[in-house]
Amino acid sequence: MLKDQRSATLSEDFSECLESEPLDIRAIIQKCVELPADVTNAELTYVVERILDQRLFSFLISKSASQGDEADWVVRRRRRKEALSPYLDKVLICIFVHLPGIHYTIEVDPELERVVHWEWQTT
Repeated sequence: MLKDQRSATLSEDFSECLESEPLDIRAIIQKCVELPADVTNAELTYVVERILDQRLFSFLISKSASQGDEADWVVRRRRRKEALSPYLDKVLICIFVHLPGIHYTIEVDPELERVVHWEWQTT
């Protein structure tokens, strides 16, 4: 169960998945020095625990560019694949943060209690 549930929308079965100590998602995100400060302090728009199975992994690494430079998307997909491939068939916590004009996706390893991947996209 998340420590900061008030600011996150959780999947219905999320609390059943985390039966150990509550995770402080906000603290985990704030420890990630690569994330911009406005992201680490922003309201968490959506939080869900999920297993990164082969189908989801394939979807995430095959997403095409929705806008902008295709070469940038090739780099993003490669980085996403490198970051997430060690977590295939493992549980990750996916967090979305919406700020004006930009959307962040943050993936957290609940066992290591650290951010394993994050990226942004303009909206």
